[in-house]
Amino acid sequence: MSAKHSPLVEIETPVIRPGSDGQTLFWMQEHAFCVHLNLRGDPSSSGFSEAVSAVTGIALPEHPNTCASSEHCRVAWLGPDEWLLIGVHEDFGHAPLEDRLAPLHHALTDLSGGQTILRVGGENWRDVLASACPFDLHPRVFGEGACAQTVIAHTNVLLMPVKDPDRGEALDIVVRRSFADHLARWLMDAAAEDGFELLAPMGSA
Repeated sequence: MSAKHSPLVEIETPVIRPGSDGQTLFWMQEHAFCVHLNLRGDPSSSGFSEAVSAVTGIALPEHPNTCASSEHCRVAWLGPDEWLLIGVHEDFGHAPLEDRLAPLHHALTDLSGGQTILRVGGENWRDVLASACPFDLHPRVFGEGACAQTVIAHTNVLLMPVKDPDRGEALDIVVRRSFADHLARWLMDAAAEDGFELLAPMGSA
């Protein structure tokens, strides 16, 4: 079995580059090799919703731009009949959910090899992202329990505010694997004046 490689494999970590005043006001860490599943189905079907809840422990978010979490995974609303499921642990698998949904009209696609998560935080993370993201990231309008599909540095992303267990308030950026290196380097460049820290990747979200 071939070894897995992070899309940021060409960026040597960790990196600490203080800003002009000697501080580091932005940090970033890849949460690599998570399970990413795209799910489509009819949320008005009780059987569909119950099947998903039985595996994930989560009631599917039905309101636009919202997400929900359990100890097993996170689920983000992408459209009226579409969600992204992200396994908190690498052993959160495709098979149990497919088995539950097999009798029902649905589509379940494993995107794990094509996406990754860049978690960012620090005192100035909103300022860093605001320089190339049109979405309003102010905490009054975008906090925990929300999600948003938008663009950062010409890259399509999904944003989800989170609480990092070690560093507090943070933001998860779900990005296609082929754009992850570009986005990471852009963020480091944008944060250079304030100072930044690029942490070694986590093996799971």
